[in-house]
Amino acid sequence: MFWDEVVSLFTEMNVVPAILLTLGLILCIIEMFVPGFGAFGISGIVCLVGGIVAKMLYGGTVTQMFALIVIFAIILLIMFGIAVWSAKRGLISRSPMVLKETALPENYAEADKSLQKLKGKEGLTVTICRPFGTIQIDDKFYDASSVDEYLEKGTLVKVVEVEGDQIFIQKV
Repeated sequence: MFWDEVVSLFTEMNVVPAILLTLGLILCIIEMFVPGFGAFGISGIVCLVGGIVAKMLYGGTVTQMFALIVIFAIILLIMFGIAVWSAKRGLISRSPMVLKETALPENYAEADKSLQKLKGKEGLTVTICRPFGTIQIDDKFYDASSVDEYLEKGTLVKVVEVEGDQIFIQKV
């Protein structure tokens, strides 16, 4: 009896539910492969729900409604699985849609630790520090911030604190 309902679901479907269900599937497929704000996906889900409601209005049964919901849920889960697989190993993974690198350099955490050894060292301001500027320590340039006053170019300074990637200096 259940399979008779499923067979009649698709053989006795009117044009409006068929168009809405097909359009909903197409829009959901587009959403999985086109980056955006979700307009295709939301429209696809609305069309799928509209297609199920239209099928019910054109003489569908409760069994047919549940069968449609289960069928389209399975189809959408399979499509989602394919999209995830493709993002990891397939065609999408080779496209510019998938970011493969990070914005930070590989040695970012190491750079943070290397700044700690600057604490207590002396250097010269290369630019005016109001309060931010550039300093030179051991032939290397660093962005720094003065802790208490504006410093002129060429002022001898000492690193008094390092917090993360911020260097705080004061006049010697």
